[in-house]
Amino acid sequence: MLGDQVLYAVLPVIYEDLGLVALEVGILLSANRWIRLLTNELAHRTAHKASPNLLLTSSLLLGAATTAAYYFTASFVVLLAARLLWGFSWSYIRHVGVGSILSSVEGHEVGQTMGWYNGISRAGSVAGLFGGALLVDVLGFHAAILILAAISAIAVPFVWGRTDSIPPEKEITRTSAPGRLLLLGISLGIVGPGFVIATLGAAIADRLDGDNLMLSAATFTGALLAGRYVVDSAAAPFLGASFDRLGFERASRIYFALGGISLIFAWQMESLTIFSLAVVFFFVCATALQAGVAATAGQLGSGAYARYVTASDFGSAAGPLIGWVLVDLFNDVSLSIAIGGGVYFLTTFVVPKLDTPLSSKRSTAGPPQR
Repeated sequence: MLGDQVLYAVLPVIYEDLGLVALEVGILLSANRWIRLLTNELAHRTAHKASPNLLLTSSLLLGAATTAAYYFTASFVVLLAARLLWGFSWSYIRHVGVGSILSSVEGHEVGQTMGWYNGISRAGSVAGLFGGALLVDVLGFHAAILILAAISAIAVPFVWGRTDSIPPEKEITRTSAPGRLLLLGISLGIVGPGFVIATLGAAIADRLDGDNLMLSAATFTGALLAGRYVVDSAAAPFLGASFDRLGFERASRIYFALGGISLIFAWQMESLTIFSLAVVFFFVCATALQAGVAATAGQLGSGAYARYVTASDFGSAAGPLIGWVLVDLFNDVSLSIAIGGGVYFLTTFVVPKLDTPLSSKRSTAGPPQR
């Protein structure tokens, strides 16, 4: 996670120093998600036919190599290829890793084990966002990225010879999910990982001059994004429980509306402190929605959940590209954040009416967005 996450913190701040333009930043930050729309299915189909040990080891090595690519070149074409290969690698790391975990634990320990898995994954995100950005400040971009690539490669010996088999495929009954639920997935993906996170560093850098802070824009961005994952880990069960009390429709409308208002408010704020507080409040709303909407999709059936995740991945892939196109066209680094607020607010009008009850045990955060 280190090499991938550090890019979200520092690339929007230092892209000009690397010889990149705004549009190229949007492409780089979204390319790994676009390719996953194809490679997720490829990983699913091949993981049962090849050695999981070989697949996971190779994927970790390739992932580390894609991070190291930023040390050797600043060519957009090469960096784009590296991002595509990272998306390819992550499809296998996630699929084989989770499958191996599920095949190696007792049934009554699966939930606890997956909780540890998600927590450690989020810890990697925090380390990449904040620790990686801090390394860039102290050592410079190229030295920091080489260190992160080396740390990522250290994972390989711990995997070799320890990866269990993947559980065999099971017959999955298709369940039709309401089309509006897919729109919610697109909205969650395109606004949070897309419009907000992909352009947050540029918006912070634009406001940093007015605040006498010791931190650089890259480090401050990393800290703010790392705080998002802390909220996601610590508060998701409690926020998800609010869907139990309020019901899916009412809770979804409230959190989409409040999240949208907070982003529009942040867009208007010149003070970095107030801007940051508004963004943190948005992250709280987004965490609640990720928990409640994902749980509802899961209760509608595995097919419905798969389509919901695909819709969310599509939004996450399109968001950074659209956000940076807007920055490039209108020369306003915060405009995509405001538009994201508008998308959230409009989503309140397409929230479906679902009778499926939510149980507190299911109202937990879904898989982390990357």
